[in-house]
Amino acid sequence: MKKIIAIYLSLFCVLAHAVSPFNLFIGSNYIADSTVQGFDNQNKCTLVQNFFNDNDEMLAKIAAGANGYNAIVATSYAVEQLAKMGKIIPLDKTKLPNLKNIDPKFLNQSFDPNNKYSIPYAYNPVFLAYNQSKMKELNIPINSWAAVFEPKYLKKMSGHVTVFDSSRNVIAAALLYLGKDPNSTNRDDLKAARALIEAASPYWVKYDSDSYYRGLMRGDVWISMAYSIDIYKTLQDMKASKMPINIGSSLQKEGNMIEFDNLVIPVFSNNIDLSYKFLNYSLDAKSAYDLSMMTGSSVANIPALAKLPESVKSIDWIYPRDMSKIHVFKMYDPKTRIYVNEMWAEIKMNGACSI
Repeated sequence: MKKIIAIYLSLFCVLAHAVSPFNLFIGSNYIADSTVQGFDNQNKCTLVQNFFNDNDEMLAKIAAGANGYNAIVATSYAVEQLAKMGKIIPLDKTKLPNLKNIDPKFLNQSFDPNNKYSIPYAYNPVFLAYNQSKMKELNIPINSWAAVFEPKYLKKMSGHVTVFDSSRNVIAAALLYLGKDPNSTNRDDLKAARALIEAASPYWVKYDSDSYYRGLMRGDVWISMAYSIDIYKTLQDMKASKMPINIGSSLQKEGNMIEFDNLVIPVFSNNIDLSYKFLNYSLDAKSAYDLSMMTGSSVANIPALAKLPESVKSIDWIYPRDMSKIHVFKMYDPKTRIYVNEMWAEIKMNGACSI
């Protein structure tokens, strides 16, 4: 009997001290472990990360009825789309005192005037990462998008090139290379981008937003469209394991996109107060500093930036020196979104790449 009573008392203690989950919808490797642990300890909860690979995938899941999240990290155009869908709440800024830490130039963006629905989280440039030895040997111009779009270069690298599995990123890069607005909705511009992609894609080995960096590490992939957070971590891992391949990275002279990511609170959050606490915690200087140092994310947090070492701040593909050639994704109108989705499906279906 005493043993049974002891078991019941143990179960009671476990239940009494059980912590509530805080569900965050976010890309992978996009938050510092110290931030997760600190938030858990401060609020007696368990932060659970729920991952998505692409903002269009996230939007599709939310539109289809996915819920249960307390906060979402959404890029520029996705914030605007979620607001139009009525899936996120207007923010009470009085509950976000740490918003004062954000550089004003990153506030009041066109996708969310006056930051009605969102606060800046981080931004990540999209550029080319490459095998330095191969690029030098083959004389490939890594400072231009020509490296992944021009057949005269691609013929030298056939089967060793990857681009993202993302219509927005690939089409934007094509438009930049053509000297056009990377957010263009003009049908002639989009057709020109499609022609460029279709001419290049037979030389690409796959569309890959998730594991391309492993190919770079192994030497299978010689050049790839890349995220700063992936390459930052890859270089750290390669240095630690003393791998022989030298990976380089470069922004492109035609310009680059950044995924300007933001935190929003969904209407279906079951704990709005805790959601605000997480947003404010993310705006803290230490959280932003740890995010940049641990993941290579670019942050807009002034006190965090002041503490970052030059070894990080001086990396151009994390903190671009010339922001005039850096572009933020804008939301497509419904007709353009449908047109681009159909175009992208046809590009991938028509034998572009060999996976």
